[in-house]
Amino acid sequence: MTRTRTGRFVDEPFPNLCDWVAHPDVPSPAGGTVVAACSALAASLAELILRVTKNRLDKKGERTERVDELLTEAAALRVRLLDYGEGDVYEAQKIIQGERNACVRKDVGSPAKIAGTIVKVLRLGNELAPMVGIALHSDVRVIAYLAHAGVMGITEICYANIRLAGGADDELMARIERWRTEAAELRDSILSRTT
Repeated sequence: MTRTRTGRFVDEPFPNLCDWVAHPDVPSPAGGTVVAACSALAASLAELILRVTKNRLDKKGERTERVDELLTEAAALRVRLLDYGEGDVYEAQKIIQGERNACVRKDVGSPAKIAGTIVKVLRLGNELAPMVGIALHSDVRVIAYLAHAGVMGITEICYANIRLAGGADDELMARIERWRTEAAELRDSILSRTT
């Protein structure tokens, strides 16, 4: 395949994005973008589940205000993750080319933004879990597993960046551990609320 690109990596058709990831060009999407894109898919799945749930509730004549709010939130999280995944391409390029430290005090750049946003996807999944019909429980569980894996993956990138930079402060390390702990707790909560 001839690899030409105009615009953002994350706007490429999915097979083309996979091809860009598979090649060592700089700039090129890598781990952070992959995690962000997969997590954006989890947010997209939440949108689908919420739309199906809204249709079910509308047919029953039940209120859907909170579903509408969660739907708006899921869409915003999807867009944010794609934006952060695109930004990660260029932050990683600067690190690779020695133009930016891998980690600065209290910050690991776009991986931190991605991690915090994925935790929000998990929070959303935890809230929507009891709202949905049993037929959608397996899809909610996909969100739980995929988003949890995203947090674990992106925090591994955070740790690698910290090692490259020679260490981090206690506040940053505590923040990373909070993301990992909360992600595991939310995953388990979602799984317990679905069959």
